[in-house]
Amino acid sequence: MASRVLLQLTNTIHQRTAQVDAYIQANGLPEPSFDPSYPPILRLSPEIDAARNAALEAIDELRAHLLGPLGLVMEHIGEMSQLVSLHGITHFGIPAALPADGTPIQVTDLASKTGMHIDDAKSLVRHASSRHLLHYLPGGLVSHSAASKAIVAIPPVSSVVACTALVSKSLNSVIEVMAESPGSQDLQKAPYSRAHNTNLSFFDHLATQPERARQFADSMSMLMNVPQLDKEFVFAYDWAQHAEGTVVDVGGSHGNIAFPLAERFPQIKVVVQDRPEVVATASVDRHANVAFEAHDFFAAQPRHGADVYFLRYIFHDWPESYCVKILQGLLPALKTGARIVIMDAIVPEPGVLKGKLEWRITASDLAMKALFNARERTEGEWRDLIRKAEPGGMLHVVEVLQPKGSQLGFIVVEWVG
Repeated sequence: MASRVLLQLTNTIHQRTAQVDAYIQANGLPEPSFDPSYPPILRLSPEIDAARNAALEAIDELRAHLLGPLGLVMEHIGEMSQLVSLHGITHFGIPAALPADGTPIQVTDLASKTGMHIDDAKSLVRHASSRHLLHYLPGGLVSHSAASKAIVAIPPVSSVVACTALVSKSLNSVIEVMAESPGSQDLQKAPYSRAHNTNLSFFDHLATQPERARQFADSMSMLMNVPQLDKEFVFAYDWAQHAEGTVVDVGGSHGNIAFPLAERFPQIKVVVQDRPEVVATASVDRHANVAFEAHDFFAAQPRHGADVYFLRYIFHDWPESYCVKILQGLLPALKTGARIVIMDAIVPEPGVLKGKLEWRITASDLAMKALFNARERTEGEWRDLIRKAEPGGMLHVVEVLQPKGSQLGFIVVEWVG
């Protein structure tokens, strides 16, 4: 008898949800609710979080099967407005305008407090309520939901939404750029530049808009603190083999990785390189073994003879030709046995991930295309990039590591010249 896919998925949902429910009960956690009193983040153990994700994956697959092929296509079409109401309520400050204690107010009063036309306010509130982002009640009353209260409780969320809307506008131009300039690696002609009617690249354009630049910085600060990007994953690589050596942290910002690395390995020396304006605001005296210097990573590497050149979350922001240039800038500085340790996303082969896990990394790939004419890479594409940078075979990929639970993996390259 053929497997009963709907029942199998239903059983998975039941079993995994039961695990989560048992954990909630055993640990005295609040019962899941849309009520504004519900905490913004539900803290779960790694095992229970895995069960939660398994349930969500099964729900997503079950939903697709129940919709059917055409229904699934139409559902995607219907989701085009999802971001609009979320962006709208944060842009106009609707969550902040609602009483913090959850008391409902008239939508007319909400419109007045936020400076909105009543019809526009109603449209956003109605749709947001249908997605559990607000509570829209009979009699034209509006109150907080758990989600809107979370937006107020965690201010950077509004910046993340604003930046997501920026990406969304750029995504609308991706197909046009793909059709007109197949495989384009022109940073100044990325979909972002087209969508925003500018000849500047994303970061150059951002520099002309202080408020957007602030929102971007806030959103990056928040996103870099999600569990999948936890700094602890850096130590999945065997740094002990370089415990008395020198590490150059290329594009290392304010030492977010350098300081924990120096604290874990007291004999290691770390040199953090970044743009002059970044280095100028770094805590340069925080640790004796961490130094800072200004450097453009497209230029030749000035720090010769280090044991490791570390690049975390750098390459996915740049088109292929730029990535080749970054790597080639390192080559003259490499001694025999020196390593380039890349920590970045590694797109798995088809079928390795399912559902939302696969969706997240492929969505990131499209976002990189939209903003930079860049992309995420599979292991094979990382190897291709290394060969483009040094066709002579002097750069050997010695290890590819994907820590469990991490959004980023390691591509470890050694200079054998």
